[in-house]
Amino acid sequence: MTSSPSEKETTYKPGRTYALTRTALLTALVSVGRLSFSFLPNVQPMTVLLVCITLYYGWKSGLAVSLLSVTLTNIYLGMGPWTLAQFFAYTVLIGLTYLLEDTYESVPMWIMSLFVAFLGIAYGLVISLVQAPFFGWNIFIPYYLSGLPYDIMHAFGNVVFFVILYPLVMRIFRRADQNTQNPN
Repeated sequence: MTSSPSEKETTYKPGRTYALTRTALLTALVSVGRLSFSFLPNVQPMTVLLVCITLYYGWKSGLAVSLLSVTLTNIYLGMGPWTLAQFFAYTVLIGLTYLLEDTYESVPMWIMSLFVAFLGIAYGLVISLVQAPFFGWNIFIPYYLSGLPYDIMHAFGNVVFFVILYPLVMRIFRRADQNTQNPN
């Protein structure tokens, strides 16, 4: 006896429209987070939110949201050669974060906090390395050292935002996935 379609259990599988909508919403979240804290140099939730997105949804989502967010926020904050440096820096940070994708749930919170602090320092180093050809390699060391206090502020801000946002954001992502699996 064959079962009718009403008797079959149907499961909802989100498609491209869902993925595109999710990317747009996450880009809006990250962009608003960055713009909301733009009055504090290098202290904003962007890096931490991108870490959460990369760990939960994968490197493709993390990279797409990072590139879109940098583009969108730099329309307001200003475009320049630093925009390309930011693209590259966030690509490196997404890649480093992706290395933890399979193990992040078992990593203690304090180690993850050290990791996001490291990402703040790494971001500044990558920015300086990418901009060095524009300003000259002969001033790379003074240029990097002059930006180090801002990198330390980025690292400190990442730790604060991580402790506050990580548990909340990951819980929201899990709940959103549960709701898409069982939309009724």
